[in-house]
Parts: sequence; C-alpha cells; structure tokens
Amino acid sequence: MNKLFLLACALFIVGCGTPATYKDPQGRELVVSLDKVNIQDFATAGSQMLQSMISSPSFSKGAPVLRLGTITNDTADNFDTSLLLSKITVPLVNAGRVTLLDNEPAADISARPEAEYVLKGKILEDRSNAGSTRQSSFVFQLTLVEAKRGVAVWTDEKIVTKQGTKNAVGF
Repeated sequence: MNKLFLLACALFIVGCGTPATYKDPQGRELVVSLDKVNIQDFATAGSQMLQSMISSPSFSKGAPVLRLGTITNDTADNFDTSLLLSKITVPLVNAGRVTLLDNEPAADISARPEAEYVLKGKILEDRSNAGSTRQSSFVFQLTLVEAKRGVAVWTDEKIVTKQGTKNAVGF
C-alpha cells in the first residue's frame, strides 16, 4: 500500500509543473539568467549597435559589400555568435544597406565581388559578487574594418549587466 501511495504522490508532483508557453521575445516575461547570455541580451546589444553602425559615414554611399569576420566568444558560456551578427546583418541586408558575402567559397571565384568591409568582434564577460548579490556583465564589441586599407571605420561597445540573487523572470 505504501508503494502505491508513493507512486501516486510522485505522479502528482510530476504533473504539477508549469506547462510551456510561448512568450513575446521583446516582452518582459522572459527568463533572465545571471550565468549566461540570453536571447534578449543579443537583441539589446545588436539593436543598439545596428543603429550606431548605420549612422556611420561608411553607410552613406550605396550598399557596401560586407564580409563577416570572426566574433570571438570570450565568455564561460558556449553559444553561437551568429545570434549577435544576425541581429545586425538581417536588417541591413533586407533594407538594401549592405551586400553580404557568403562565407562559403563560391564555385566561380572570379565572379565573386571583393569585400569592402569586414565586421569582426568579441564578446567578453565580467562576474562579481557582493554578499548574496551576483552581477554579470557581458561586453559586446564590434569593429567594421575597411578591407583594402585594413583600418577601422566604425567601432562600438555595448555592455549588458544583470544583477540578482538568482536567475529570474523579467527583462
């Protein structure tokens, strides 16, 4: 009888979880993790950097040819850095502000245009504690380099800082 009671209690506890639901990716009900970069962190940094980049003089003349360089992940978390790049390149390409080179080698290299600019960067983190309060800061750095001269024509840095005693829901 005790085994049957324990099994019924275990099934009851398992069945009492919160069902998964869809959330607005721009909303305030998203999970905020102190230990890692969240999708909303990429969206915040990417949006701010996009606005800064398109106001630079490099984008005042037509649609320059852009190649994506390396984005180094210098955080303890393993994630795909294309999450940040897509927040910048998708609106640029779709608005006709840049022509984006495919990083995969083309069959006919002679027909491939030369990159005018290369976008590269780094993502860093800094963590600290004070008593039970934890703080994580993620630094997003991007640089736009003129390919022929090898000089930076635009650079920006955005810091996303999160603080709390534990992971939470909120934005």
